Amino acid sequence: MTDRCSKTESYHKIDLSFFTHNGGLRANNEDSLLVDDLVISDRSMEKPLSHQMTGREIICCVADGIGGSEKGEVASNLVLSALRNQEAGIKDEESLGSAIAEGKELLEKYVLDNPDAANLGCTLAGISIFGDSAIVFNAGDCRVYRINGSFFEQITRDHSIVQALFEEGIIKEDEMRSHPRRNVVTSSVSGDGNPNSVKLFFTKIPIRVSDVFFICCDGIWGCFSHDELELIYQRFKGYEFCEKLLGAAIARKASDNISAILIQISSGV
Repeated sequence: MTDRCSKTESYHKIDLSFFTHNGGLRANNEDSLLVDDLVISDRSMEKPLSHQMTGREIICCVADGIGGSEKGEVASNLVLSALRNQEAGIKDEESLGSAIAEGKELLEKYVLDNPDAANLGCTLAGISIFGDSAIVFNAGDCRVYRINGSFFEQITRDHSIVQALFEEGIIKEDEMRSHPRRNVVTSSVSGDGNPNSVKLFFTKIPIRVSDVFFICCDGIWGCFSHDELELIYQRFKGYEFCEKLLGAAIARKASDNISAILIQISSGV
């Protein structure tokens, strides 16, 4: 990971804390992380990692592989590698869509060479920061939150059956975590041969000094309620928040892979 800034312009100081783990029940970890220019895949961390950087451009993303035996971990790695390769150009919906399309193309090519991996894919959520603006995005049920004080504001919108049921008033928000169809998503980046299968949520937001963002897969919000996330953050900040979250998820024998990135922005020189 590198520091990128110009001597003639202001820049951000960015503190990053992140982890990925197979959880309490899964034998393998299909999640991947993109943290600036580093893709982390096929790994189970016993403790979170941290990094501090200065600059005006960074991309962070969590990808949750789907397909199980159909190589979900390969999908999450390939798609995040495509995002990393186009990081500098992601500043609007068109450039983001282009980067995601490159990732999907890599999956389609992988399926051609590996027919047993048909329909491999991943869900994802992330943020691309450039100067004083950012693009927040997701496909599927990974999420990006902005933390205001200790309040977790969900910026992204899930593409899932339970999200639709919640919006229709059929189930309550807490019921999304335990609903029998919780894992059914309505959008993903997949090698399914369908060029229109990716439904991408994105929004452009201003970046403020003291902003804090939290990116996570559904294994995290499925393990912890919204209130629990806020209660843990009230007591523990920064790296300690990720450390406590990872430890608690493992202790609870999380039924899914668990991955998250915490981004803290402050003023540079």
